[in-house]
Formats: sequence, structure tokens, C-alpha cells
Amino acid sequence: MSKNYEEEVLKAYNNYLAYFLDNNMNGINSLVKYPITYIADGECKLLDAFPIKPKEMMESKQWYTTIDTNTYTHGVNSKKGHVISSGTRIRKDKSVIEKYTAFYGFTKTDEGWKMYAISSVTLD
Repeated sequence: MSKNYEEEVLKAYNNYLAYFLDNNMNGINSLVKYPITYIADGECKLLDAFPIKPKEMMESKQWYTTIDTNTYTHGVNSKKGHVISSGTRIRKDKSVIEKYTAFYGFTKTDEGWKMYAISSVTLD
């Protein structure tokens, strides 16, 4: 696994995360190769729009921030890379909303690394 590819994929993921937290759908869309594969509960969907609207998710969950995050690449080569991230979402009063883990698939394109698959699991 090339360290350079790992750094490039993590940079793309971190850009995605910054756009997500800023509710910047144009930024998110700039990092996605559509159609994106969304792995939901028991099914896969190919979508022409991003499956999550950050602002709606934050409001519906009263999500203030995320703590105890752990993000790393789990396999990267010159063509594709996998990012795994987990953490705990909390409200402003620091009460726990949920613990999660998520998978992001990235592919190398002429425009740079783009997300082509996403899946998350809320832990019981």
C-alpha cells in the first residue's frame, strides 16, 4: 500500500467531511462519482444524488458534534481505496445520540479521488 495513495484518499475523505459538516452539497457532489452505490439495510441502491442531506440529519438527530472518532484507510492502491470511520454522535448537552461505523469507497479519476460507495451502521 503506497503511503502517498493513503494520504490522497484520506485527504479526499477529510474534504468530504468538511463539506458535510458545513452542509455544502456542491462540495460533497464535487467529490462523488455518480451514480454512487448506497449500501442500506439489506439492499444496495445506485443513486444519482447523495443519499444524505447533512442539515436534515443534524436537525433530526439534534446532532451537535462527534467524539471518539477513528478514521483510517483499509486498503488502498493506485485505483481505489477504502476508508473506515467510527465515532460517537452527541447532542449539545453531551448526551449520546448513537455510535456508528461507516465505510467509504473511493476511486481514482482524472479529476482526483471520488467517492463511489458509502455505507454506515448504527451500533446497538
